[in-house]
Amino acid sequence: MIKGTMARFAVIGAMALGSVTFGGHQASAAPAAPLTVPTLQSWVAGGSGFTLGAHARILYAEDSLRDTATEFAGGLGRATGKDVVAQAGSSGVPGDIVLRISAVPEAPNTPEAYRISVGDTLELQGADASGAFYATRSALQLLRRDPTIPGGVVTDWPEYAERGLMLDVGREFMPVEMLRAQIRRMGMLKLNMLHLHLSDSFGFRLQSARHPEITAPEHYSQQDIRDLVAYAARYQVEIVPEVDFPGHMNGVLAAYPDLKLRSAEGVVSDAAIDISNPRSYDLMRDILEEFLPLFPGRYWHLGADEFLLDGLKVRSYDDYPQLGEYARATYGPQAEPVDAFLGLINWGADIVRAHGKRPRIWNDGLHTGEGTLAIGSDIVVDYWSRAGIPQLPLPFFGIARPPQDLIAAGHQLKNAAFLPTYYVTGGPAAAIANQPPILGYELWDPAIFVDGSRLAPAQNASNLGASLHVWCDDPTAQTPDQIAISITTPLRIMAQKTWSHPHPIPYPQFTALADSVAEPT
Repeated sequence: MIKGTMARFAVIGAMALGSVTFGGHQASAAPAAPLTVPTLQSWVAGGSGFTLGAHARILYAEDSLRDTATEFAGGLGRATGKDVVAQAGSSGVPGDIVLRISAVPEAPNTPEAYRISVGDTLELQGADASGAFYATRSALQLLRRDPTIPGGVVTDWPEYAERGLMLDVGREFMPVEMLRAQIRRMGMLKLNMLHLHLSDSFGFRLQSARHPEITAPEHYSQQDIRDLVAYAARYQVEIVPEVDFPGHMNGVLAAYPDLKLRSAEGVVSDAAIDISNPRSYDLMRDILEEFLPLFPGRYWHLGADEFLLDGLKVRSYDDYPQLGEYARATYGPQAEPVDAFLGLINWGADIVRAHGKRPRIWNDGLHTGEGTLAIGSDIVVDYWSRAGIPQLPLPFFGIARPPQDLIAAGHQLKNAAFLPTYYVTGGPAAAIANQPPILGYELWDPAIFVDGSRLAPAQNASNLGASLHVWCDDPTAQTPDQIAISITTPLRIMAQKTWSHPHPIPYPQFTALADSVAEPT
């Protein structure tokens, strides 16, 4: 995968090892608050402390919190060795923990906000079910370090709405239990979005009833997906599916060689579908219509990246005259060849919207000054690449529209910058992407995009957040278990950057803290 290789040069100069600041953030003194990962937004000390009882109860005031309370009781018992049970109730005795849903007026208006009041009992109050769950994660981290918490009040909330992990299961199949383990880990870190890249070079990983010929030998059954979605919901994790169109379709096009994109010279792309062929749309619609209902979340990711990438060469639309002909026939004589691609995005987005979901795409196909069509402003753009940047002019690749331009056009973005949000398992991009995690901790936060620019506060309101992206360019380089180990620290850093202050404590202290509290019990 070449994704981001060009963009890396935009920021590598700024991310100098000799610097300890980036974007104005500096290391601050260790906070007086009890420490968790991610760290707490607000702590006000005072009052009596709390000590977990030898036979503590987790009392849940609303029946909707039963599963959260039960999971919390199990984790707390394993972490402390004490007898902890969950039961309905709203008033405890010293040593008990009470879990409820109630407004948290001191925090921004988000269902993920929560308050912990420390006294003879530990009162956990979430603005909604997600906030209540996150309150249990902080309480679990605090109590696994010490069964006594000093008196005070925690008020906590996320800086960004989206905090996540993307896994490239299209190139390397990852067993369901590995996905569940990452979901448990995400829950502990207050990460809320698992993006599954479900099709790519080495397989289409969903079991298709309409087109069984495209299903890879290693795949997820539709029941696997239903079970995984339900499991993720227990940990407040939303699954975002991605089936990449019109590039990265090797796993699908192996069964449809006649739909592969061919250049004027007769060069056939194994990855790109011919979007001038009406039968291509029939196939893509079938896939969307079959799998959109399988995922109940808010989003569907259409991909739309690296359409004209041929190995390590990026081809021009001029190499494919049929695309220009299709664009002019469909969108009028003024249309440009790229309008065939932009029109495809709008076509797919219409299908996604018809199923009550919001479309998402990658940004690299959206070039400055190209095309007569505008894509729908409700489409979320995951911004990873700034190709053709001034530091390394590559006009053949095109200049991606800047994040500020997309925000001005009405889009919300997610910061998916190649550096430092990518982890690559092998191939040429791995040596570039896999920088020491300390660089991301010291030098980056989600307002800083891949071109090195920092969004102004008003612009950053349209920035949904960031995720760690795991790309399996070489599926033989690491096993899924090895990948899980390799992303341990980057995932913790991503949680910190997207929830709270981007650099609250020195890096060695952060990693030691995370080692002690951040893994599920």
